[in-house]
Amino acid sequence: MTNSDYQAKVAAWRQGMDTQMRSPGPGGWLAIVGMYPLKQGANTIGSAVENDVLLPLDAPEQLGVLEFQGVRGTLTVTTDELVTVDDVATKHTVLRNYYEPGGMSVVKVRDVCFGIMQWASDPYNIRVWDANSPKRLNFTGRTWFPVNAQYRVTGTFTPYEEVRDMTVTHTGGDMQILKSPGIVEFSLLKQSFRFEAATSEKGADYVWLLARDATNGHSTYGAGRFLMAPLSSNGTVDLDFNTFYHPPCAFCDFTTCPMPPKGNTFPFKLEAGERFSHS
Repeated sequence: MTNSDYQAKVAAWRQGMDTQMRSPGPGGWLAIVGMYPLKQGANTIGSAVENDVLLPLDAPEQLGVLEFQGVRGTLTVTTDELVTVDDVATKHTVLRNYYEPGGMSVVKVRDVCFGIMQWASDPYNIRVWDANSPKRLNFTGRTWFPVNAQYRVTGTFTPYEEVRDMTVTHTGGDMQILKSPGIVEFSLLKQSFRFEAATSEKGADYVWLLARDATNGHSTYGAGRFLMAPLSSNGTVDLDFNTFYHPPCAFCDFTTCPMPPKGNTFPFKLEAGERFSHS
């Protein structure tokens, strides 16, 4: 691959990250406008202030009631407006949570959608997205360090015999258990590293690295940055720190993110990947 081809590949990947960020619904972090813990039993939903789950003012004052039991909820729609669940008009249906087979049921009314989430030690909650969120509408794109090929290296992945628990702290202050498939070893800027990997939502062909460096809290997000790295069948892993990116909680107050384990730390400024625009 020529240098110009490589530059174009990274630029396209970064544009894809911006496209995802601008999503008006699930997957779009800038569209999140609220997160409301669910209580067992009846939870009222709507834009009127007396509701348990408060929707943006553009939504119906009283959308309906979610009867939550265990990990699922049954939604009864009381508004006369069109409400869809997974793009199907409904008045009464069971909602899946984010981790169930089939994924989270997405409820939509006007430009607002919501669904049942749960993360780490947080209680089950309703996360609300609004396509008209000012953060989303005013987003001009992530900011990145210039692409530099020296920050792309090849590492070696050594899997554990069995996937292990990896206990980390998340940005809310509680402990969180991730799953670790093994260890990634590599050299960068003439130093050797041995980082513990986490399993990736992209599947077994990727590992997820959470790491800190000396830019955190200065030119980059204080809690660290993430890297999704593809695995090869020969046990090597492509580590391109030009794609080292900020976690969702760098952009949204209604999320919590896992922080890197202590061993996943660079002792220098890693000026590659995403940075703050004001740095």
